[in-house]
Amino acid sequence: MYAIHQRAVWVLTLLVVFSKTQAQQVFENDAGYREKHFIYEVKLIDEFFERFNDDSSSFIRSVYKTRHIPFTLTRDKLIRSLFNYQAQHWDTTMIHDFIATVTVPGSPVLLNFYGDNWYAEVNCQFQYKAGTVEIPLILKIEAENSGARWVIVAVKSNPMKQVTTEVRLTGSPEHRSRSMNPVVHGNNFIELDSVFRDRGHLSEYFDSLFFNRKFSLNFYDAIQKNQIQFIKVTHVRYHYLQAAPWIFTVDYFERKDLNAGWLINTLEKVSPPDMEAYRKRLLEE
Repeated sequence: MYAIHQRAVWVLTLLVVFSKTQAQQVFENDAGYREKHFIYEVKLIDEFFERFNDDSSSFIRSVYKTRHIPFTLTRDKLIRSLFNYQAQHWDTTMIHDFIATVTVPGSPVLLNFYGDNWYAEVNCQFQYKAGTVEIPLILKIEAENSGARWVIVAVKSNPMKQVTTEVRLTGSPEHRSRSMNPVVHGNNFIELDSVFRDRGHLSEYFDSLFFNRKFSLNFYDAIQKNQIQFIKVTHVRYHYLQAAPWIFTVDYFERKDLNAGWLINTLEKVSPPDMEAYRKRLLEE
């Protein structure tokens, strides 16, 4: 196992205090750098939660502990490292205000994986007629005493033009015998392939309000009638509304420098009515 020497710690420190220098040069045969990239890249959205919350059992803390290196990174610095610095020039005052909001001593704002107010926007490619179409789906974690699952809550668009007034529901969201595992996001929601082939239990994979939302009936009916067939997931974006009055989105950035993986790509401060309007637009309500 490679040891993390002091240069690695120095590089991370530069990253989390908003270093404006260009990404350092990467050598393909530099095994030490590849090791550091693996450590600091936010590989899974679960790691994003860990770093944002400064979880005591986080992956990055465990690496430091294994290598007997004191972990001196504050939560402030960890959150700063979760921004995508290569896509735009951030308003540092806005980021400072955001971090001040979520790190208030005595009452910090922590992200809750099993809580409400965060969503996955999963862009899917479907076969439709002689070509393909992109249909974004909105999913969320639904947690109950019986366990947790990902459920589909909305469809953002639909290529079918006809208006469906009646659909044949198969299964019930209230009485599930099938569900999506709460860890399917780790495989880029590949399980959606089997979900859309399970037509006999299809409605069990949706939340109870799905059929009240725009585009939902036509999409469901098209799946049931085999008018569209799932091909693959092309992109995933997460929307976080858990840190009011802030909304931020997280995307995955695959690159070879240390500022990589699941990172905050947009951030905005909104009023309560605007936050509710954002949610309604997202869910097509």
